[in-house]
Amino acid sequence: MQMQALFRLVLCAALLALPTLASSDDATPASVHRKLESAFADWLTAQGTSGIMASGVFGADGTWNVDLYNDTADGVIRSGDLASVSKSITAICVMHLVDEGRLEWSDSLRDFVSPAPDVTVAELVTHTSGLAPDVTQLAMLGWLGQTTARNGHFSAQVLDLVNARPTQTGTRGAYEYNNENYALLGLVIEDVTGMSYFDACRDLLDLPASIHPGDRAGVFQPWGGLASDPNGYLTFLQTHFGPGSRVANDPFALPHVALGGGAYYGMGMVFRPFQDGHNFWHFGALCFPGRLNIGSFAVIWEGKVSVIALYDACLDGDAMGSLDMALSAAVYGKRP
Repeated sequence: MQMQALFRLVLCAALLALPTLASSDDATPASVHRKLESAFADWLTAQGTSGIMASGVFGADGTWNVDLYNDTADGVIRSGDLASVSKSITAICVMHLVDEGRLEWSDSLRDFVSPAPDVTVAELVTHTSGLAPDVTQLAMLGWLGQTTARNGHFSAQVLDLVNARPTQTGTRGAYEYNNENYALLGLVIEDVTGMSYFDACRDLLDLPASIHPGDRAGVFQPWGGLASDPNGYLTFLQTHFGPGSRVANDPFALPHVALGGGAYYGMGMVFRPFQDGHNFWHFGALCFPGRLNIGSFAVIWEGKVSVIALYDACLDGDAMGSLDMALSAAVYGKRP
């Protein structure tokens, strides 16, 4: 299997009947970090894999406390592939162009590249363009590890393949997770800015220096080819989905689509209104047997606690769900 781009709707981070984040001594940043790291360590053992994690917790005095956890053989904290978690960076990059008046959510893809399907920027961001089936699922197998792409990625090749498809099998306006949408957003960003996708987004968002195109999967940049050390992506997550951010203030004011059960997709993340704010989360995976098998999980609970976990395995939906549940329980406590 290639990239697990059919996003698994694992909702337990927001479905558990959990109490409000505690304010007792047991919920100090140090205590929350310990609980999260213990839960992650137990999960890694159960899955027979290794990984690294960064967690951020707001203390009672308003300071943001970050801790790093490393369960790799050599004990070195290094960059890991973000896989589909990369989509959050692409979406926020597009949002900034809209906020600057250089782009409109209602603009057609055809305004920037031609020939192209007549779908809007908002539809691409929310996976409601109707583009399908996802050609990247097979094409990525041949593209992995290549370095001859235009501007460092294969979005132009994705467009060629989309244009070559005689009909689209998706339903416009209906959610259907498809890497093609974010590959095409990479081309929009390049046309608007006159820069490569990554250079444009790095400058627009002032990305941490540790976020970069992946060494192995970099040709998938806009839809799943960025890499970061845990602290770098955690900083991005807290900046753009944390308290006071454009997204967290009102995600419903931005393009979004209902997924059912009170959950929504928007700005490259699944989200749900929850207690004091919103929970945002997303899984990623790159699954190339014998070549590259990794996973990622980014989550931020009510703007108060955030995590990026990077692990050395391509896992199924049950394993992803167990990670979600384990970390949620570490933050909120066990259900009564």
